Order: sequence, then C-alpha cells, then structure tokens
Amino acid sequence: MSSKYQREIEDILEKSGGLGSEPPRREPKRERRSFRRLVWLYVKQSLSGRPLSITPGRVMLVGFVLLLSALIIGVFNLGALGIVAWAGLIIFIIGYAMVLARPPKIEKRWRGQTIDMNAQGESWLERMRRKVFRR
Repeated sequence: MSSKYQREIEDILEKSGGLGSEPPRREPKRERRSFRRLVWLYVKQSLSGRPLSITPGRVMLVGFVLLLSALIIGVFNLGALGIVAWAGLIIFIIGYAMVLARPPKIEKRWRGQTIDMNAQGESWLERMRRKVFRR
C-alpha cells in the first residue's frame, strides 16, 4: 500500500512542478492583465462552438456590437441612434437572461475522470435504465 501512495504523491508533485521539473513559465504581468487580452478571450469563447448555434455569449456580443454602433452613429449625428441603441440594449438583456435561464454545466472531475454524483448508491440496473432513457 505504501508504494501506491508514494507513486500518487510523486505524480502529484510532478504535475504541480515540485519534484525536479522546471518551473512553469509565466507571462509578463502586463500581458496577463491586459484588458484587450481579456476582451479577445471573451470574443473568442463566444464565437467558438457550432457555427450556426445561438449561444448566450453570441447574443450578448451582438447586443454589445449594436451598442457600440449606436455610439458611432451618435458621433456622426445620423438619425438611427435611438433604434440601434434600444435594439442593442434589448438584445444584450436577452442574452443575459439566457445565461440566467440555463447556467453552464460544470463537469466534476477527479484525477482526469468525470464524477457522476447521481450514480452513487445505484445498482447497475438503475444506471443502465438512466443511460438508456436519458433525454
């Protein structure tokens, strides 16, 4: 038993960088905390996924782009300022409501394997029924 624990401890230390491995490289502070980088990561995450799916991130991004367009229209004194601003605000609120209506699923993992919290204490027959009759 002790060799099993020792291997697990060595594995954890190697993964954390505490057992003879080189320290992880760090990005410069300026690059890590950059607002532009944060915005770029948000846009990249919002646009990833299936091409024609409607996700809350994409809806909020469209609303934000419309709000920015309203600012640009306001600078040039064009007549559609109110319509574009209200449309952007409403679409942004709809995207936020989509996030609240169905929050993202968080997959629980332990040592690289998913944990199914519902399957604890179930017989194999109950687990098979749940897998077969899954929605």
